[in-house]
Amino acid sequence: MKTYYSIIKVAPNSLAGDSISIGLVLSDDDNFFVKFSNTRIRIAKSLLGENKRFLDFFISKIENSLESIKSNNSIEKNLFKFQNKINANYFSYLNRYNQNIIQYDEPKYIKEKNSLETLDKLFSLMVDKETPQPKIYKVDQIHKVSEVINRKLITRVKDKVHTNIKFTDKYIPSLYFKYEMDCIGLNGVFTGAKSVFFNQSEVTIQKEISNYYALSTMLENMHNRYGLKNNFYLISDEPNEIGSKQHQLWEKLMKGKKFNVIHSEEADLVALKIEETKAKTFLDIE
Repeated sequence: MKTYYSIIKVAPNSLAGDSISIGLVLSDDDNFFVKFSNTRIRIAKSLLGENKRFLDFFISKIENSLESIKSNNSIEKNLFKFQNKINANYFSYLNRYNQNIIQYDEPKYIKEKNSLETLDKLFSLMVDKETPQPKIYKVDQIHKVSEVINRKLITRVKDKVHTNIKFTDKYIPSLYFKYEMDCIGLNGVFTGAKSVFFNQSEVTIQKEISNYYALSTMLENMHNRYGLKNNFYLISDEPNEIGSKQHQLWEKLMKGKKFNVIHSEEADLVALKIEETKAKTFLDIE
């Protein structure tokens, strides 16, 4: 499988043709590595004038566009208007049509394998010598896990409980963040599940878990179910690297009492519990 890279640039004045490289994407269409230079971003902001407030927004959209493949293999269509899988053609498309503040080099193919070592080398040569932690997206692995959860759980309970529900302050007035759960139902006690991929950065995982804890507690309090034996499942496969911070966090959660941590192949256990408790929808969703 061919490896390619695309440089992400900021164009303070697109008419003048000047630009500054701020990041780099390395991919083979299955795994994506994304890396930005904080130093270059600061320089770019100093050149953008009043437009500097848009730069963080665009960078977050770039990351969200790649990260969205974790759940539905789609991208931020409102920003890029491109409907196919993220691949070399996707970046070619951005290169041709995105002529605003953010620009992308035409993807260039290389002989080196898609790896962190290759990313560091290219980033140092073409963007910046600083080495921030890259974001890693393992597309095939994520898709396979999502397919298992959908087959063993979602399709089985979609007519009984809420599935792929996005919680906002519309449903919980005190909720200060948006959060998506794979499924949740209520009948005496809550039964719900959230899938979290542990081959991400430790910060991302901690945010997912803390938000899940906060959301489940809010639901318990809101519906007077706090202190009961509610069934909140955390669907998560064991991280690959034994001894890593991600693996240490996973081990702590396995020993915890708040969530029932199960493997993705055990997702049908949630479906069984929903059927056993006769859980059902409880929110008024338009």
